[in-house]
Amino acid sequence: MSRHASAVRARLLILGGGYVGIDAYRAVMRQLGPQVRRGQVEITVVNSTPYHTFHGFTGEVLGGVLPLERTLTPLRDLLPQARVIEATVTRAELPMQRVHVQDQAGRTSTLCYDHLLIGTGSRDPFERVPGLREHGWRLKDSRDMQAFRAHLAQRLADGQPTTLAVIGGGFAGVEMAAALRERLTRAGVPGEVDLLCSGGVLDCLQARFGGLAAHARQALQRAGVQLHLGRRVTEIRAGEVRLEDGASLRADEILYAAGIALSVLPGTEELPRDGAGRLLTDDFLRVQGQTRLWTGGDAARVRHPARAGDCPVNALWAMKHGMWAGHNMARSVQAWSLKRFSYRGLGQVAGLGRGDGVGELFGVPLTGAAAWWLRLLFFVWYMPSKRQGARAFAAMLRPPRRRGTPAPALQPTGG
Repeated sequence: MSRHASAVRARLLILGGGYVGIDAYRAVMRQLGPQVRRGQVEITVVNSTPYHTFHGFTGEVLGGVLPLERTLTPLRDLLPQARVIEATVTRAELPMQRVHVQDQAGRTSTLCYDHLLIGTGSRDPFERVPGLREHGWRLKDSRDMQAFRAHLAQRLADGQPTTLAVIGGGFAGVEMAAALRERLTRAGVPGEVDLLCSGGVLDCLQARFGGLAAHARQALQRAGVQLHLGRRVTEIRAGEVRLEDGASLRADEILYAAGIALSVLPGTEELPRDGAGRLLTDDFLRVQGQTRLWTGGDAARVRHPARAGDCPVNALWAMKHGMWAGHNMARSVQAWSLKRFSYRGLGQVAGLGRGDGVGELFGVPLTGAAAWWLRLLFFVWYMPSKRQGARAFAAMLRPPRRRGTPAPALQPTGG
């Protein structure tokens, strides 16, 4: 087909309003914007909430440094040319090219598509950690994080001594431990923060950047975080964490920031997956063996284009997967040749409290204030809303208050 020929009418259905979905929408609009506005191409996005949550600043939100609303953006503002449906996907019928959804009122509907993008991300591994659902706070679902934020703010406003156990020695766990330790100190409330790691602190950095992992470990210790290395959690109980060696640790609040699990959408069981349940992709971000199914982010196993192994599981890579999948969806609609995924990455970074961090940019290691500024500028740049990014930047530069007030859980409705 000629590049100047008008696109045939096509229905693009995106499951998930996270990083993958938003960047896929934007990539489609860059190529098919006129066709979308003329009604020749329809974009529908299904998400369980009416807003997008930027998870990069979760530590700052829980730490009382950044207002929650700075990290939430209504999807209809981000996706103005899409039909946004607040609902849960209940089943796919791939041979019929349709998906069934259910909204919060229990109403069901059927959505038909010509191309389907599965960008539903991951969830907390409830089945691997007994008691997590009943007794642990979680971060994967924004609504869970909001509830924990409000609960913690109330405890601190009441001056209750608080011992916090953070489970997970990766980027999320380290950032949460540092932020919560700062918040306890700032609030003047007695308490401790314990970080429990099945291995070490930031083991993902050890092979190439052992010095960064060491800096993070030392920074946490200086801040007063109690490190429990090589201690695997086997169960969470009310006010208690049970460990693999039979020991237990008391905690008033337990925050889980280790590992993910995937849910298989009914009707997609026959699609190729790896042992962790991730969808296998080809070089163009299609599900292997499919021509109209696309995926990316946590839900997908994508080969790294520049080295052996898979792409890392983080927000930036999810954005790039979404961008590439959306780009190729648009090219497929126009019967153009597809482009192989070729993004090679920038680096990685973790915050360790105000003014401190560790990171690497194109293999160059950074610590302290340099890493903190890199993280701030990097995250602000990649926030989906530039207005929200500017507000978050300004808020991050203001000194946090010594004592906070209770913060209600925020449930924006979008519009």
